[in-house]
Order: sequence, then structure tokens, then C-alpha cells
Amino acid sequence: MSKPLTLRALVVDDEPLARDELVFLLEQLGVDVVAQAKDAASALAILDDTGPDLVFVDLRMPGPDGIALAESISRRNEHASVVVVSAHDDGGAIRAYEAGVVDYLLKPVRLERLATAVERVRARRPEDVAPSDEGPITRLAVRRRGTLVVIQIEDVVWFEVKDELVWAVTPTDRYALDLTLRTIESRLPADTFFRSHRGALVRVDKIRGIEPAGAGTYDLLLDHPDEPRVPLARERARLLRDLIPIAG
Repeated sequence: MSKPLTLRALVVDDEPLARDELVFLLEQLGVDVVAQAKDAASALAILDDTGPDLVFVDLRMPGPDGIALAESISRRNEHASVVVVSAHDDGGAIRAYEAGVVDYLLKPVRLERLATAVERVRARRPEDVAPSDEGPITRLAVRRRGTLVVIQIEDVVWFEVKDELVWAVTPTDRYALDLTLRTIESRLPADTFFRSHRGALVRVDKIRGIEPAGAGTYDLLLDHPDEPRVPLARERARLLRDLIPIAG
């Protein structure tokens, strides 16, 4: 029996009460609201760090409206689905669907209607279905020059998204994978790897340092011959402290 992975959402609305109400309803549906924003500029500033699966945008906000924001999100993150929310039934839905949004909701948002929108997002993300009856993977078979090469998960220092591919990086090589980062994350041993930002999974016991990188972000220094620096998103830093407590 398969179960859907938890969706991560960003809620954008200039009215705090409207944001709170939508967040409450999303939590009833098991959606993890990772961030909130009051306008398009704020939303785009945190989009990359939060890596949401879906973004709820108010149609009318100060500055760029929800449809302009939807178009910007699509250019920045093709994997994020956008749902427009509006208090006005004035033809905005046509513009919204032309911009490629998944759904268009009218305020006040009803739980049943919101559930339909969430399911539409899930239907667009078949990779978000994780096998619940299979254990964590310990090896991966990757194709290299026409041959399948088996690598051990314990040898991987980090996984990263680069050049539109997912790569497994070991101390001696790097391998392109025909899997999404989300699928890999769902099958890794518990507490072994950490999602440092939307494009990287790092092995926790290979982190040898954390350095400030400006604007509240950090770089992770990894135990690897190339001494790589992997970004740590501001919103993920607190979660990392739960795995690596700061003692001094």
C-alpha cells in the first residue's frame, strides 16, 4: 500500500487573517506550510530556500498581483505548482489558467474545495508516492558507459541537483541518477542524510563545519577531498541544530 508524501506549501497573502485561515485549513489536510509571505517580492526572496511543492497566491496584493507572481514562480521553479486564491469572481480565473496555475479558489476557502486543489497537485507529482512497505535502500545501480555500476549509500557524501540531473557524489566520483531527489530522500536510512536546501541532501556524519554565508544563510563544509561547500538554507538551519546540537 502506498501513501503520499507530505506536500510543502508557501502561502502568499497581504492579509494576515487570510493567511492564518488558509494555513489552518492546509494543516487539516496534512500539508506542511513551510513559509508565509505578504507580497510577491517577499515570496520570491524565500522561494529557493523553502523549496515548496505548491504555492498559494492571493490574486490582489500590493505590487505584482498573484498571476504575475505565478508566472515568476513557474520560471524560477518548474516543480512548484501554483494555486490562485481570490475574493473576486471577476474573470481572474481565465488569466490565472492561462498563466498555468493548477487551480483557482474563491474566498472564503472551503475545506472540501481546498482538498480538491491539493489532490490536483498530488496528481501532477507521481514521484511523491513513496512505498510504505519497503525499507531504506542501501545500494544504488547507476548506468555508466552502458554498464550498471553498483554504489553503496554509505559511500555517498551528498546528493545534489545540477544541470537538471540528480548526482550522487562519493569521495572518488560522481554518478548521474535517473531518480528525483525527493524519491531518493524518501528511501534513505532515517537520520542519515539531511536536506540542506531544495537541491541537496548531505550525509550528516560528513558535515565537518558550518560557516556563515551572509543574509542569514550558511555553507556546510563536507568531509570530501574537494572540500566542497554546500548551501544551507536559512529555514533549514534550525532543523540541522536538532541533529547536530551547538554546544558552545
